[in-house]
Amino acid sequence: MKKKIRIIVDVLMTILMPLLMAYSLVGEVLHEWFGITIFILFIVHHILNYQWIKNIFRGKYNAVRTANLIVNSALLIFMLLQPITGIMMSKHLFAFLDFGNSISFARSAHMTVSYWGFVLMSIHLGFHMDQMLSMMGKKSSRNKDKTETCRWSSYAVQIALLLYGVHAFIKRGFTDYLLMKVMFAFYDFSESVVWFLIDYVAVMIMFAVAGYYLMKLIRRMQKLKEQKSK
Repeated sequence: MKKKIRIIVDVLMTILMPLLMAYSLVGEVLHEWFGITIFILFIVHHILNYQWIKNIFRGKYNAVRTANLIVNSALLIFMLLQPITGIMMSKHLFAFLDFGNSISFARSAHMTVSYWGFVLMSIHLGFHMDQMLSMMGKKSSRNKDKTETCRWSSYAVQIALLLYGVHAFIKRGFTDYLLMKVMFAFYDFSESVVWFLIDYVAVMIMFAVAGYYLMKLIRRMQKLKEQKSK
């Protein structure tokens, strides 16, 4: 039951992230509700993974565990900053709170932490892709020929998604947002929300795939290191 709840929570957070990035295209009120929802889901996610949190200061750290700790810690920081800066600039649900002249800074900071949160959550998904696929029962025993065919087809799809993800990353000016070069988000209101979401999902997949193979590389290097030390 706990695994099913964890899957539902993770899926909902993954769906909400691109929707949150749409901001004005989905409406400010809905954006604020999405923000509250994903923060609640984020808290539930940590409660469900309390065992991992409890063991942070226990045991030895290898390359895999260190990489996970770095990404998870950074993600935690940015995910906590998102609701804080979001509440500071809220025009609807928290409009009764007065933060004075800090709203301008909060707006700029909110965009930056949101984009970093988006990137880090995508990498986090990639780091745990094997576990998620296993939990969802996607791994099944097949004969060798079918496995090889599926593997090459998967590589082709991944390459196509990566290329489109790179295109969307450049097209949507992610670098400027990540480096806090812009003060306001720019939207083409004549553009369909669907195409906006397609681009952001592609960027999410790009970072998730990058995270997936980065973790595989780290695990391989760790394995080689352990073999040499024997």
